[in-house]
Amino acid sequence: MRKIGDHLKKTASNWLDIPQDVATNVPRVMITGSHRVHVVNHLGVVRFRDTEIRIKTVKETLFITGKGLTIQAIHSEELWVEGEIAEVKFGE
Repeated sequence: MRKIGDHLKKTASNWLDIPQDVATNVPRVMITGSHRVHVVNHLGVVRFRDTEIRIKTVKETLFITGKGLTIQAIHSEELWVEGEIAEVKFGE
């Protein structure tokens, strides 16, 4: 049943010309160079270390690894990570 709802949301977002991340609450990850990551539609920070940050999203965990990582700002739906970013990936 959830897949039908997801499909309807995607179809509606296409029809109404609304970005899918807004309609379906999937994360939007924007990377600026190798020093900043902006995440929209997160569900919280799972782990925070200066070499690794794990962020919970609707479907998977977002892993950010590097050196000197800091959370510059965190709000209910978005956060900014800064530092020497080595890798950004989704996983379990």
